[in-house]
Amino acid sequence: MQKHIIILTSITYVNKAKYLLSENNIKSYIVKMRTTFERRGCGYGLSVSENCLSNAFSILEKYRIKIVEVVEDID
Repeated sequence: MQKHIIILTSITYVNKAKYLLSENNIKSYIVKMRTTFERRGCGYGLSVSENCLSNAFSILEKYRIKIVEVVEDID
């Protein structure tokens, strides 16, 4: 199953997003980003499976959580 990492603006938003996704039955995991992505976000992101990605986007948009970037999880 393919996973993607949602990069957010701060660790506070990462934690808030994880909570909101969990409340909506979407599993996500906080991951430490490689240094190449830290310049574009906070250094942490949420790993989400591909089949939940569009639902995750909708939930984060609804709560006005800004997504900096989404990248493929290569781990």
